Amino acid sequence: MAIKAAVSGHVAHIEYRRAAAERRAQGWSEDTVARAVYEWLQTDLNPAVQSIRAARSREAVVGLYNVYNRSVPLGVRTEVHEGGTRRMPSSVAKDDELCAAGSLAVVGWIGRDVASKAARPPEDWMISGWRAARYLGAERQASAEVARLLEADGDMDLRTLAASLGSSARTLQRQIAAEGLSLTELRMACRQTVALRLIQAGEGSLGQVASLAGFADQAHMARAFKAASGLTPGQIARMLAA
Repeated sequence: MAIKAAVSGHVAHIEYRRAAAERRAQGWSEDTVARAVYEWLQTDLNPAVQSIRAARSREAVVGLYNVYNRSVPLGVRTEVHEGGTRRMPSSVAKDDELCAAGSLAVVGWIGRDVASKAARPPEDWMISGWRAARYLGAERQASAEVARLLEADGDMDLRTLAASLGSSARTLQRQIAAEGLSLTELRMACRQTVALRLIQAGEGSLGQVASLAGFADQAHMARAFKAASGLTPGQIARMLAA
């Protein structure tokens, strides 16, 4: 799911509202939602969330979160400010308290994480496909091993990946499919992860980042980021530099 969310982008707001209704029927509270959001954030590879995670202070987290909310067409925009929080429905007539709790938990949990960053290198601030798999106890899955290779050694074709893992191309492809993924999805998520790390580190122009991350060109990278997060690499670079 983390890989698919990083590639396919946001879930439609109506799906969030449907999920909120289901959780409410199950007796979930705002605290339950906040705990679930924490678990979700440990594996969320979406470039927008990853960019907010890379912020260096709670003030920067709030600033990035607000920029994201202003830049992306969401069912309900959330604005965090010193005096509190404002929720502004756009495509829906009424807000949902569990949806609101989930949105606020994102900025809350990422903000709490800021204090621990001083003891960790910057490249450890973002989640990778391999780290997400390890958190879930799925590091032995074929897709996790492929993500580890792609993130560490760069883009490579199916035959090279299979040879590196001591497998045949057909067997590896079958194993990835059995895990509900495709090599195309894995490649795209890993390219985004590598590109975000390069952008965060200020490693060259966006064109150079695109090439190093395995994208065909800068336009290809921009389309992928836009589809996944609603933001372009340029917007993310400006957010991280703010």
